[in-house]
Amino acid sequence: MNYYLYKLQFDGAVHFGAADSALSLSSSADHFCADTLFSALCHTAGTLWGNKGIEALCKQVDDGALLLSDSMPWRCKEDEDIYYLPKPCAVSQAKQEVPADLRKQIKRLAWIPVAEMAAFQSSLEGKALYLPQEEPFGTHEARTMAAVRDGTETRPYQVGAYRFMPSCGLYFLAACAEEKQGELLERLVRALGTGGIGGKVSAGYGTFVVDDVILLNEPFDAQTDWLYTALTMQSPKHYLLLTTSLPTDGELEDVLDGAYYQLARRGGYVQSNTFSSTPQRKRTQYFLAAGATLARTFAGALYNVADAGAHPVYRYAKPMMLGVSF
Repeated sequence: MNYYLYKLQFDGAVHFGAADSALSLSSSADHFCADTLFSALCHTAGTLWGNKGIEALCKQVDDGALLLSDSMPWRCKEDEDIYYLPKPCAVSQAKQEVPADLRKQIKRLAWIPVAEMAAFQSSLEGKALYLPQEEPFGTHEARTMAAVRDGTETRPYQVGAYRFMPSCGLYFLAACAEEKQGELLERLVRALGTGGIGGKVSAGYGTFVVDDVILLNEPFDAQTDWLYTALTMQSPKHYLLLTTSLPTDGELEDVLDGAYYQLARRGGYVQSNTFSSTPQRKRTQYFLAAGATLARTFAGALYNVADAGAHPVYRYAKPMMLGVSF
């Protein structure tokens, strides 16, 4: 497989609705999951190449020839890009005294720099305390917008947004079986950036530029070397899940054996003008959240989450994982 790192720089505010929140419009997450990315890529493929483009993209995923991670943050500090990974769900292997304030700090920590994964492992093994450096990637904000329906009075409503600092953004990883697939994916992602990803794109939210595309098969520094080694590791002690995803019914029992994980609710509405004349909800599912540590891999699937409509609606649920030794 060819492994690519897509570094995204956002032009303005973004709105990534949290599927597990009843206030998903008035709040925003700070990153998007792989199923959101795949849906947006399908929409872009349909715009560029019609139904054949969507079918080709789905077939690549079905065949295991295309894999996607969730998005994760990056930061540029002193002219060096720092890439972050989801904090692993893991239990300390040795008891050690941890100050209460540090324990709370680690508990609320969501991301760990690639370069600090070894230090985090040492803390799990009881060899040293992990001292995280909490720095924001951006700020949450709320905007008041107006809705006019059927000639009635204007009704204001709140939209939650997130704005990245100029030195921060998001990246995601993609695995492609063939080089040609990588070229087509890059074209799709660059086209997607002009339209935006997430919610409220019609109002200008979520637009981005692709700042860089890195082929991890040709690592050039400690971070890219660590990522490529972990992505291709054979028979590791555990796997770190990078994609909020779901095993098939036949895989689920084995995957959960010995796993440490949290669940993430995935819902939302069908974003298609040809599916139905009225807005339709997608079927709700509960996925393993990125950051789960698993003893074994799984294949996952593309799940059809539309109960009725003019065409199938698929939710991406195939995993990308890193091999880890803790």
